[in-house]
Amino acid sequence: MHSLSFLIPLLMSIGLMAILYRWATRTFPALARRRRTVALALGGLIGGQLLMRAVVSHLHFGHLFETALIVVLMTLGFAALPIGVLHVLVALQQRVFRKRSAPVAAPPEGAMTRRQVVEAVGGAAFIGATGSMLGWGAVRGRHAFEVVDLPVRIAGLPRALDGYTIAQISDIHTGTYVGERELDEGLARVRSLRPDLIVVTGDLVDFDPAYAPLIARKLGELTARDGVHACLGNHDYYTGVDTVLATLRAAGVSVLVNEGRVIRARDGGGFALLGADDRWSTRYGRSGARLDPALAMVPDSAPRILLSHQPDTVDHWPGKVALQLSGHTHGGQINPGFRPADLILPYVAGLYRVGGTVLYVNRGFGTVGPPSRVGAPPEVTRIVLVSA
Repeated sequence: MHSLSFLIPLLMSIGLMAILYRWATRTFPALARRRRTVALALGGLIGGQLLMRAVVSHLHFGHLFETALIVVLMTLGFAALPIGVLHVLVALQQRVFRKRSAPVAAPPEGAMTRRQVVEAVGGAAFIGATGSMLGWGAVRGRHAFEVVDLPVRIAGLPRALDGYTIAQISDIHTGTYVGERELDEGLARVRSLRPDLIVVTGDLVDFDPAYAPLIARKLGELTARDGVHACLGNHDYYTGVDTVLATLRAAGVSVLVNEGRVIRARDGGGFALLGADDRWSTRYGRSGARLDPALAMVPDSAPRILLSHQPDTVDHWPGKVALQLSGHTHGGQINPGFRPADLILPYVAGLYRVGGTVLYVNRGFGTVGPPSRVGAPPEVTRIVLVSA
């Protein structure tokens, strides 16, 4: 699975660079005479980023240079699709225009045709807009943490726990782009809330197990009356689930893997906190996200709150828990005026009600892919339980 997560973006990058190569060499006469140079430059961006990824992963320096390379590569990649669409539309318009008008004299050698001018201006505009968007998201957007307040009525919650607060963070992706600085930024927001309970809904580490001790230490330093609890995400499996589990538990973080426990049992019976394994853990020989084993560990009468990394697991047990807290989607992460993730995912960010279960999807803490966030700021959620 780790190899696929590398191969698929690589193939996409090559395809997008091919679109840009065609655009550049067909639009600019000077570049048309230097096709090999254009191909080498675009290929060099991909190769350079892969090289810097290896340097950063193994030698742990060059982060800023790699970030700049990724932003440039993603800028060109994001701009490639609208440039391709523009190319097709201009070609269709010109074909229709030719059928309806007299032939137009060819421009002087080396000069640009009207079609080339239109494509050049349009392409430059797309690249400029995309670069500005992703650059802002890398420099500012991924650091612009927001605290979201979420009151939730829980049937059967003891009156003694009315107003009980849970701080949720998700998708930390500790690694190259989420290091000590970013962790301190976000976790300072968690501390300021003074929650009764802190939960982390998966993807604590990005890919590199060398970062597991950092996030374990940072979470272990947090103080909450009822501790820090987590469930696993798909990236925790990509990283090495045994290492992640052992490191977190050694730091005092309770990781619930298809498990449940009662919180504040002395306060009128408390509530059941359940944790599901990641549903893709089946690819690693595990049982996947299962609710029944967790339910068997808590009283039937206890109101249930579930941590499950991937939000669409709610469809497997609608109504069986009062509240499900999830992440995984990053709220789309890059939303250029609209949220593309809505086209393919049923639950992207915020509050949903599914068959009697309240589902909340946290936008996440870190990033995956481009180290940038646009229209989906990193989130810390303050959940206030209300007895009903």
